[in-house]
Amino acid sequence: MNTRGFTLIETLVALVIFSLSCMALLDLFSTSTRAKAAHDSLVERLARAEALLLELDLARSFEPERRGTDADGYAWAVVMIPVTPLLVQVDVVVTDRAGREVRLQTLRSRSELSIGAQP
Repeated sequence: MNTRGFTLIETLVALVIFSLSCMALLDLFSTSTRAKAAHDSLVERLARAEALLLELDLARSFEPERRGTDADGYAWAVVMIPVTPLLVQVDVVVTDRAGREVRLQTLRSRSELSIGAQP
């Protein structure tokens, strides 16, 4: 039995293993931080798109196209396209500063949007 302690080689090997483990943990941490930021942005974009649809339901008016930018830098667009004599397709797109976008699409009846039955 060796009572002198660890050799230099054993210490260096342990240090290399510890360093590699730390690097892997740091990479995992940075990846999860980026994923959380992307998820938070997705949730925010979805909430803004749903709010735009709610505004549309409250306004009950037909506007072929509306665009804007929020104070937080989110760009949005609402496009209404008549698809049949009774239905209007509503596309809502919200884009963040990084260019990631969320798109919601729905159908509304013409009577909900206060426009006539004929295109």
